[in-house]
Amino acid sequence: MAKYNFDTSINRKETYSIRWDVKDGELPLNIADMDFLVMPEIEKSIKSRAEQACYGYTYVPDSYYEAYIRWWRDRHNTRLEKDWFVYSKSVVASIDSIFKHLGKPNDVVVMLTPVYNVFFNCIENNNLVLKECEFIINEEFSIDWIKLETQLRGAKFFLLCNPHNPLGRKFTIDELNKIINLCKQNNVYVISDEIHGDIDLNKGRYISILNSGVTRYDKVITLLSPSKMFNVAGLHSSVAVISNNKLKEMVQNGFWQDDIGEPNYFAIDPIITAFSYGDEYVDQLNSYLNENRTFLIEFLIKNLPNLKIVSGTYTYLVWIDISCYSKDSRLFAKRLQEATGLVVAPGINYGKSGEGYIRLNIATPRDNLIDACNRLMNYISENEEE
Repeated sequence: MAKYNFDTSINRKETYSIRWDVKDGELPLNIADMDFLVMPEIEKSIKSRAEQACYGYTYVPDSYYEAYIRWWRDRHNTRLEKDWFVYSKSVVASIDSIFKHLGKPNDVVVMLTPVYNVFFNCIENNNLVLKECEFIINEEFSIDWIKLETQLRGAKFFLLCNPHNPLGRKFTIDELNKIINLCKQNNVYVISDEIHGDIDLNKGRYISILNSGVTRYDKVITLLSPSKMFNVAGLHSSVAVISNNKLKEMVQNGFWQDDIGEPNYFAIDPIITAFSYGDEYVDQLNSYLNENRTFLIEFLIKNLPNLKIVSGTYTYLVWIDISCYSKDSRLFAKRLQEATGLVVAPGINYGKSGEGYIRLNIATPRDNLIDACNRLMNYISENEEE
């Protein structure tokens, strides 16, 4: 019998949940957090911390970084060193700060798109210039190497999402090596957001940029956090991993100046616990998510064969081609929500090449997913003319 329960529905209404702040009867499967009970060991750690009843300033102990090191050594066969870590409240805050302190207005950022929508905000907030290298759509989404090579000339940053949100795609070691080589040739900073790294539905193990670039290029910044795999995004706990001491110092100073380099009172112990005892939880989580994805695929094949899942098996976000029904993903999502209460993310949010797609979060109990599938089917059956 499984140790962890992923079928229990949690009422997150009226709990200040960003995702679940919706109308009665609506089912939000748009924002990327999970609806599952947190690992009991994490809950116990938080309660223990709370019982101290004195919530003053705190610092990041060595044991926090040592927990990361153990996890990456044992789970990913990857060596990290304690001196490479810089603490930050979140991956997005890290990207914003790095852009602010390492770049200047009108510097160029290159991204493979469609990609996580908040990246666009970070670029705009810092008055940088975006160049989108759109994936080539064939049997899968592949990199346009000719365009990427051209765009990296004169660029300041290459921002990577690995595994990729929203496509659920991992990058091969050959692809990562080629990216590193191109960035090195053009003296471009590589920022790799790997927050979804352990959400690996087929247990194939993604490959980190750390396995490619950390010893071959000194302008690589890898951003890690347990927030997705352990459903602890609200604790605001992440790290930047940087092997170049000079670059690390620059990033560290930027984090301190921006007041994102110190932890909140509850941000440390639960993460140490997660990395120390979380292997079985993550394995069972991935198995459950894989079953959800299989259910969704089989449902669409049987009931909505014109909808195509084109995403891979990394992250709990599913990328669905709706172009046979609508070319306007924002209008499709709006009408779907109005008619059925199902809330999905329109693909256009992730760049112009995301048009004709929606993103669906499957990190929810099976009953919710079944409900979502039925709402989607009912909407399409009543709006075939769209």
